[in-house]
Parts: sequence; C-alpha cells; structure tokens
Amino acid sequence: MSKLPWPTEQPTLHADGIRLRPWRADDADAVHTACQDRDIQRWTTVPVPYGPDAADALVRTVAPQQWQAHTGALFAVTSTDNSSDRDGADSADAGVLASCGLVCVDADERVAEVGYWAAPWARGRGVMRRAVRLLAEWATTEGGLDRLELYVDVENHPSRALARAIGASEEGVLRKKALHRGERRDMVLYALLA
Repeated sequence: MSKLPWPTEQPTLHADGIRLRPWRADDADAVHTACQDRDIQRWTTVPVPYGPDAADALVRTVAPQQWQAHTGALFAVTSTDNSSDRDGADSADAGVLASCGLVCVDADERVAEVGYWAAPWARGRGVMRRAVRLLAEWATTEGGLDRLELYVDVENHPSRALARAIGASEEGVLRKKALHRGERRDMVLYALLA
C-alpha cells in the first residue's frame, strides 16, 4: 500500500481568516453541541442521536488514527481572528466553527472524498467555502492527492452551491448511491483535480 507525503504530525493550515487545525480533546463539547443540529444530522452520516461519547471518540481516537493511517485528514475549522484566541490557541469550544476533512482516502489511487459540516453559529459567513478551498489546496499540493470527490445529496442545495463555488466540476448523478438512515438517496458527484 502506498503512503502519501504527509508529515508525522498533522499540520495547521491558515488562509483567508480561517484556520484548519487538528482536533483536540477539549473540542468534544463543541462537536457534541454542533451535531445536535437537524441539518448536520440530515445531510451527514453522524450518528443519531449524537451523544457525548461520539464527539469524544472523534476528537480523541478517530481523527488521530485516520491521520496516522493515511485514511483520513480531519480538521477543526476555527477563525484566525477569533477574539477567544489566547497566544494563538482557541478556547475550548468558542472557536470551533466547523469540521472539514478528507475521508475514504485511497493512497494508491491518490483520491479522497471531502466531508464537512458547519456549526449553526458559523453559517452564512463563507466559512465552509473558505475551509474547503484551503483543504483542497493543501490536499492537492503538499498532501499528494490528484483528485478530490464530493458526494452531495441531490436535495442538499447549500452543499451543491458550495461545490460549484469552490470550482468543483459536476460529474453526474449517482442514482441510489447512498444508504442514509435506511433510505437510498441519489447523490451528485463533484470533483476537483490537482
């Protein structure tokens, strides 16, 4: 199996007022709070109900293990001009705006899927657009990937608009692609190429 040119330690990325950093243990409360949101539960694969244990597992176990195995690169999204910053570090949960990362990474094919959610308090500010652009730039340069894919439910119009805004090409509708909460859903495939 191939390895990607990822450093041992997950980097922190900065651009356009956005910071993508590794998840920390003290982010669990913010993740738990955000994932109570009906839209996050509707459009993503987070467990429902979403309990504190799921949030704790994401930040303490899932994200670090995926980074080390090169199967994922999950980042907390914060603002670089957050008034809660102290010496360059975010406070426990006030700074978390979103989650953005690579999932289903195939190092041999150099392809990954982009996954994300925005906390309700961060929507309408261009946070996801800026975060996904920053992630894509890193992934297709330093991250060694050639192709990024976004699978978006045909009815998820905000995410479809986001895909277009970041310059992803719509490649078609995959009929009944996803089994989501017991229902087969059509997904639109978007792609970004290095």
